Amino acid sequence: MLNSGEYIRGFTEYIILSILSKFDSYGYEMSKIIETVSNRNFSLSEATMYFALKRMQEDGNITSYTEKNKKGMTRKFYKITPQGTEALMTFRKEWGLIDNNLNSLIGGGFDYVREN
Repeated sequence: MLNSGEYIRGFTEYIILSILSKFDSYGYEMSKIIETVSNRNFSLSEATMYFALKRMQEDGNITSYTEKNKKGMTRKFYKITPQGTEALMTFRKEWGLIDNNLNSLIGGGFDYVREN
């Protein structure tokens, strides 16, 4: 499998919301989580991650705050909002239908009769 964000492009925001539903995090850490959980099959560029985070903040699905780490460096953390939690729950309910349809279309397990 290619090490590319192309495969998860349409799901990036929901992946981020899912991570943030577990704990507040920062961009680099979320990128590492995606790579680790996918066994390095998926990765997001820094630009893709931060554009998604900016868009999600503007949409009201996440907020941010700064915090210093043990070394005294300031990091920007992101936190899911109630609106973001609701969006994630709605998507999770719809995921079964999306997954079934993608498996049929991509896997070729569909029947279609052409009309002439």
